[in-house]
Amino acid sequence: MKILSILLCLIFVLFALVQINDPDPWIWIPIYLFSAYTAFCSSRNYFNPMLLMMLATGYLLGALFLFPFENMAEWIHTEEQAKSLEMKMPFVEEARESLGLFICFVTNTIFMFIGFKKAKQPNYNFGYFFTQEPPQEK
Repeated sequence: MKILSILLCLIFVLFALVQINDPDPWIWIPIYLFSAYTAFCSSRNYFNPMLLMMLATGYLLGALFLFPFENMAEWIHTEEQAKSLEMKMPFVEEARESLGLFICFVTNTIFMFIGFKKAKQPNYNFGYFFTQEPPQEK
């Protein structure tokens, strides 16, 4: 799990770096950096359940709000037709941004459930809890 968390952290940092030349980087860079932060915390076995719940909810609502099509089949068909147009059509960018938010939603939801599962005594406040056993004194 630690390797996967570090890999996801690096992927989200790369996603944020790609957004630098986007028309609205001030929105998308923090979105991906929050997910990179939660992935990094997960790799260190620190989980903040309230933060993960709030981020996952926001990511899901954003993904549903930005998705420009009625169903997934319509999006796939349009992506096939728009290959030569690249990012010239606004709904293509909105669909890809929606997919990025959905990826953030899935990863933060997984981290949230792993944190709750590993926790010996989970707390439901805004604080972190550490999921490994404390070191034994000799």
